[in-house]
Amino acid sequence: MNASLQAMRARSPDTVVIARTKELEDSRVKAVNIDGIDLIVLRHANAISIFQGRCPHEGTLLSEGTIKDGLLTCRAHDWQFNCSSGCKQGLGVSNLKRFEAIVEDGDVKVDRNEVRAWNAKRSAPDHKTPLRASPVRSLSQLPGPKRIPFRGTALHLQPERLHLVLEQWSREFGPVYTFRLIGRPFVAIADPILIHQVLRDRPGAYRRWNTIETVARELGINGVFSTEGDAWRRQRQLVAKALDPLHLRALFPSLCEMTRRLLQRWESATLAQQAIDIQKDLMRYTLDVTTNLALGYDMGTIDGQGKGDVIRRHLEVMFPAINRRINAPFPAWRDTRRPADKALDRALIAVQALTKELIAANRARLAQRSAADTIPANLLEALLMAQQEGEAPLTDDEVLANVFTILLAGQDTTASTIAWVAYFMASHPEVQRKMQEEVDAVIAPAAMLEDFDAGDALAYLNAVINETMRLKSVTPVLAVEPNYDVQVGDIAIPKGAVLSLLTREAGLQQGGNSAVDVFDPDRWLTGASAASHHRAGFMPFGSGPRLCPGRSLALMEVRSAVAMLCRNFDLLQVKDAPEVEEVFAFSMVPRNLRVELRRRG
Repeated sequence: MNASLQAMRARSPDTVVIARTKELEDSRVKAVNIDGIDLIVLRHANAISIFQGRCPHEGTLLSEGTIKDGLLTCRAHDWQFNCSSGCKQGLGVSNLKRFEAIVEDGDVKVDRNEVRAWNAKRSAPDHKTPLRASPVRSLSQLPGPKRIPFRGTALHLQPERLHLVLEQWSREFGPVYTFRLIGRPFVAIADPILIHQVLRDRPGAYRRWNTIETVARELGINGVFSTEGDAWRRQRQLVAKALDPLHLRALFPSLCEMTRRLLQRWESATLAQQAIDIQKDLMRYTLDVTTNLALGYDMGTIDGQGKGDVIRRHLEVMFPAINRRINAPFPAWRDTRRPADKALDRALIAVQALTKELIAANRARLAQRSAADTIPANLLEALLMAQQEGEAPLTDDEVLANVFTILLAGQDTTASTIAWVAYFMASHPEVQRKMQEEVDAVIAPAAMLEDFDAGDALAYLNAVINETMRLKSVTPVLAVEPNYDVQVGDIAIPKGAVLSLLTREAGLQQGGNSAVDVFDPDRWLTGASAASHHRAGFMPFGSGPRLCPGRSLALMEVRSAVAMLCRNFDLLQVKDAPEVEEVFAFSMVPRNLRVELRRRG
């Protein structure tokens, strides 16, 4: 039940303090974790409520949701719950579990036994659901490619084509199959239901493939992307808060300035009839956006000034090098430093110097601010303020690692998504024309998107973005491993096995009325339940508690850049250009992408 702020409740024998009333902001959500169980605490309408911490839909952390008009909205798929009762709005009966809030002497407490009992009941098998007729299978009973003695299947898996090989094997052996790499079992899963089961059970039952954290730690970039356990929880709360809709709205004018610079660069190039490398320009754009919005630093990469382009070239070295190390059969770089390893060392030194410079600059700004100014201006400030205040203690190494992570994850994936949208626009003139007509109607006479809320009115453009991410997901494979022996569907997975989650392939199984491999943005618009149908296997940002915290920022960037493209340019295919290929290098990027930009008449 809800507790009035003035209420005094009797002390429970096993109560635990989870918050202080003075630290709860009105209509803000606080994350709490008790014995590995996620809860949320919120203050609304002069009352404090405690609910389960994960959305019953796909397990997204509700602490990252927003509150408006008495409703808590989950950031993943916009499910809404009443802030007082926890009841879900609309169809369905997936209400939130509400726990008794005990307010005493300024402390907010919950009964640990009540939480544990609910979690035990929730985790128990649902006897109302018919059990599978088939018995539990072991890995030895799964199909898969033939093994090569002593090497497993390593020779088949070139890092650049990793996702394509795994997806092809899925079509050959089925949605669940097994293979081995250097004596270690791998299980590939392309079944969307099973993938969601795995992703929603993180970080308790599963973690990222341990090689990812090992490589990240060696390189000094073990931030929120690769950390696990309590370290991940501490960092995740801070990163997600700094990238929530409230902060993104405040940062939108800075994004507009970056988009305006990109427009001016392309206008100048088209007037001078200069060739445009759209992929490199988009990397410059997303690097400037990332450093401005998240780190409070203007790199000037788009204008070709300052050190931005130098850093961009270093990052281009780092992406494939990190991918090679993660997927290498042996850590050969520890014994022999090859030219590629030395190039990575140089790139790391340069980017690390920049991150230290950014941290020092933000610390200096914070030192000059008044004590009353408590709202961080960017993500880096949020991390530094939390470090100073002890809210979620971070070491200097953790701050540095997260700045590094933001530079890596925030630039490459978003630029590649925009590039793939441009590829489809040039390949489908009729789609491009419909996008232009919609953008003209929504944002004219402006040359670009200047209203934060106007992006929601671009229904067809957003459908094109979704269809692009369905067909050309920049993260087509996720690698995780169980923390203990688990069962996924009817398959027993031992600890030590690695799960390759084929998220792109899973999404391609949700074809609806159109062929799954056909580019058709209308599949997201036709019929009342079109979007929800395709979202069943649509995971370009992952799913569950570790849903990408930068999802909203990435979509804001993509929408801004694509709307500017539609409003000002025609995109055309270049004659006799080589075929565009998919290359897996940290993320999945296009190779040989050649498009021509012409100013619209």
